[in-house]
Formats: sequence, structure tokens, C-alpha cells
Amino acid sequence: MHCPGCGHESSLDQKFCRKCGFNLEPVSKLITGQAGSDEIQTDRSEQERRLVRRMFRWISWGCLVLLFGVILLIFNRGFIHEAMFQPLSSLLILGGVAMATYGVLSTVLRGTYLPGKTSTGTAAEQIDQVKATDELIEPQVPTFMPSVTDRTTQLIDEPAAIERQQPGQ
Repeated sequence: MHCPGCGHESSLDQKFCRKCGFNLEPVSKLITGQAGSDEIQTDRSEQERRLVRRMFRWISWGCLVLLFGVILLIFNRGFIHEAMFQPLSSLLILGGVAMATYGVLSTVLRGTYLPGKTSTGTAAEQIDQVKATDELIEPQVPTFMPSVTDRTTQLIDEPAAIERQQPGQ
């Protein structure tokens, strides 16, 4: 393994590069295939927390609308347009129930598609999925990068080459 910071060759068991001090532990985890389990678990739990917060927000708003509809239904006897408030309160009650139901159902559906969840299938299908993710998409070949001193060396050599071509001037 080579250090991503300086390119110095290092072993997989080193935690830091001996030349530049770069933290090699995440890189060695990536190479050995142990990386990501903690990060995926943390990411998944954070997404689950967001989903639960979203669900309770929808349920809370649904309960508030439902409560407003029940209050209108109870106190509609004192209003002038009593016939108009009964359908309105019924719509508010149904809307509140619909909002709360949407919050629960959307959270359940979104929760089933969180990354890191195990798929339901045969063991052979799961092994094929793991093998497919272990392969590189395309081989990556490092590109040549010139040294910082290459251009400086060329600039120094130019006057010497000119003097050799035109002696005596």
C-alpha cells in the first residue's frame, strides 16, 4: 500500500505514515474490506432518527387538525350557519386522520429502503450481490505527473544549449 499523502510505501498494519504522518488506518480498512461498517451503521441510525422525527411531525399535525375538527363539531350549535360547520368539521376530522396515516405509512415505506438493510433472498443471491460490489468498475491506472524540478531543469539547460550552438557571441 502507498500513502495517499506522500506516496511512500507502507504496510497494511501501520496506523500512520512514517514519512509524512498521514493517518493510514481508514485506508487500510478500505483495502482490507473492513471499512464502512461503523460509518454505514451510524448513517443508517441517523436516517432512522430523521424518519421517526418526520413521522411524529406528521402525526402531530394530523392530531391537531383532528382536534380542531372535533372542537368545531362539538361547538357548532352556537354558530349561525350550523349546517355549514358540520361538513367542514367532518372534513377536518378525516383530514387529520389522513395526515396521521400518511405519516405512519410513508415512514414505513421509506424505512424499508434504507441503505444497509439486508435484502430478502436466497443466500446465493446475497453472495452474488457481495461479489458484484467487490469488483472495480474499471481499472484505474495512475497518470504521470512531472516533477516540480523538471521545468526548472529545462529552463537551466536552455541558455547552455544556446551558448553551445552560438560560440563566441
